[in-house]
Amino acid sequence: MYFNIHTHYSANEADSTVSIRSFYSDFAHASSGILCSLGLHPWYLKNYEQPLKELKQFVGLPNVLAIGECGLDKVCQTDWALQIAVFRCQIKLANELNKPLIIHCVRAFDEFLKIIDENPPAVPVIVHGFNKKGGISERLLEKGMYLSFGAAILNKESPAAGVLKLIRADKFFLETDDADIPIGDIYRATAAIREISEEAVILQVQQNFATVFKYNK
Repeated sequence: MYFNIHTHYSANEADSTVSIRSFYSDFAHASSGILCSLGLHPWYLKNYEQPLKELKQFVGLPNVLAIGECGLDKVCQTDWALQIAVFRCQIKLANELNKPLIIHCVRAFDEFLKIIDENPPAVPVIVHGFNKKGGISERLLEKGMYLSFGAAILNKESPAAGVLKLIRADKFFLETDDADIPIGDIYRATAAIREISEEAVILQVQQNFATVFKYNK
């Protein structure tokens, strides 16, 4: 059983994959019972009162396994103060509902960690699509966070591959995000990078998933 903790596509491997589909709008999709995460993505913010109201309407459903992706992005055009305000609201919501946070962070790790220190999450925090060098990974892991790796690890010279090789086994997840590739490719790349069997990767991610998302199929 593969576990894909962050994808924007409908799962097409239902018998062999447990996927968390990420929605940044149209939160009513959660009413279908699909395993998903719901969050206000920094790219798409213009205001937040109405979107936050809509998020709160659906995020408490049992099939919504996490809040996110949410976070900070210095590359996008969204007002910085708005990004910070919305991120803080979602940390608070995650704490209230006891659901993990899936984090989007681009060129803002210092600011992200400052907000985390000021608004401590009482839930697991997963930084998705991780592809930074070891210094940043060490800072995140010191805070007890998890790192999720995707298509970047298909390049064995990437920062992501370097971190994945050394990260503690109980601190990583795998994902496809918006890449149109099978999650199995990510698992096989992980096995090669960590020099273990694909079966060992499957069992480890399954255990990590059960620990963080309190989910058993």
